[in-house]
Amino acid sequence: MPDSIDGLPLWILKATVLALGASFGSFANVVIFRLPRERSIVHPGSACANPECGRPIRWFDNIPVLSYLLLWGRCRDCRTPISLRYPLIELTTAVLSLACLYLALHRGLGLADLPGIAALWAFPFAFCFLLLAITFIDLEHWWIPPSLALPGIGIGLAANVLLGDLTGVSWSDALIGMVAGALPILAVRAVYFRLRGQEGMGLGDALLMAMVGAMLGYIALPFVLLASSVQGLLVAVPLTLARRNAAPPWTQGDEAGESAVEGAASAADGDAQEAPDALVAGDPAARPTLARTAVPFGPFIALGALEWLFFGDAIARWLFP
Repeated sequence: MPDSIDGLPLWILKATVLALGASFGSFANVVIFRLPRERSIVHPGSACANPECGRPIRWFDNIPVLSYLLLWGRCRDCRTPISLRYPLIELTTAVLSLACLYLALHRGLGLADLPGIAALWAFPFAFCFLLLAITFIDLEHWWIPPSLALPGIGIGLAANVLLGDLTGVSWSDALIGMVAGALPILAVRAVYFRLRGQEGMGLGDALLMAMVGAMLGYIALPFVLLASSVQGLLVAVPLTLARRNAAPPWTQGDEAGESAVEGAASAADGDAQEAPDALVAGDPAARPTLARTAVPFGPFIALGALEWLFFGDAIARWLFP
């Protein structure tokens, strides 16, 4: 690995992408909170989520991670606790940004110009940013926004059309990956609907897999599907068994029923949220099943995609020695 790029010391480049990553992480928090609520992600500026306060957040209280630590995780004005999710997302995005720089330096061996390294960093980082936002929205709302997945498809295709020689994924591989990524999800969705009369997977999962295929190429799809399925089951099965052993929410009072509604917003967010239709407490037809009590599939697709993005070469050598 070179000590400098275009005369710029490598440590400065690392510090820059870390700061950029944390800043984009702060923006990711805005996207994750506002997009599902159909609120503008641009205006107004961030404010305290406590409705009794609502004071705009000052610029010096909006420095990623650092401001949270200096404020001891509370609003400066009303001392309402701020969700730990916010600094964690900022920190995660910063780490992903640095990882994308290492990926760019690895792929761009012999590429000594800063614009080239910046391009090799920017496309994977944009992909990671969208995966992170999609993950947290899907976890909370059971919904993958097309307004995030469709640009992700475009970013993947553009990256491999412009930089295919360096990414190792040709434009044709990316195009095939986009189509091949969506088809299995659409097929499973159609078969499940025909057998059960209800949707087993959403169209958002198909768009997400198309995004993954466009960025990583069709060669990554078998691993991403297998890894996401296995890792999803490792979480879903214990969760389902734990819920089945718990007292059914429809046998409890109103307070217990309300607490059983999935995805209730945290106190810091200040907004209540509806659960998936089949989880409404008090509905005898809404008995827990594996499909209804399991976690959404999108976050595990995102995890498998990140695993291939950063460790795909090692995984391929392990699978095909």
